Amino acid sequence: MAKSIDRIYWDACAWIALIQREKILVNGQLEDREVLCRLVLAQGERGKIELVTSFLSYAEVCKHPNAKTAGEDKIAAYFEHDYILPMPVDRSIGEQARKLLMSGLPALYPADAIHIASAITANVREMHTFDKDLLKLSEKVNCQDGRPLKIIKPNVPMPPAPLLEEEKSDKSEEARAKAKVHRQSP
Repeated sequence: MAKSIDRIYWDACAWIALIQREKILVNGQLEDREVLCRLVLAQGERGKIELVTSFLSYAEVCKHPNAKTAGEDKIAAYFEHDYILPMPVDRSIGEQARKLLMSGLPALYPADAIHIASAITANVREMHTFDKDLLKLSEKVNCQDGRPLKIIKPNVPMPPAPLLEEEKSDKSEEARAKAKVHRQSP
């Protein structure tokens, strides 16, 4: 059975950070948001992830004052990759967004509710954003499969940590024991 590819959701501010090549001072440290986003996109290009976004993002990226200088074709090209899965804003997403708005989640605006509704409908592993209000909602809503929606800044998953030396030797001893039993079997 083939391993399923992880899905990650991007709201519009992740796209804006990429398109506008944002570098922001956060707590006195330079946060190169463009680089963070490009590292995630590289995972998509390698077939490691699928990147889900709402069609709403296609329009929201234009709200930045510098969007017009980038040009419509250039902005549209950011979304034209096989690993990017756009989600329509349909009745189901609208109703889910309304439920989220009515649930009393703090500082939730309609566009953000549409992004969260899209993310939970797609059962993504995590949602990426730079929006401080959305980051506060991490694990406060569940995906359709019941898992809490993790909302974080764009990042690349870390590879599994290497085994400690004692774990390696335990696994080797276990493998030798299994091989010995296998050889002794009729």
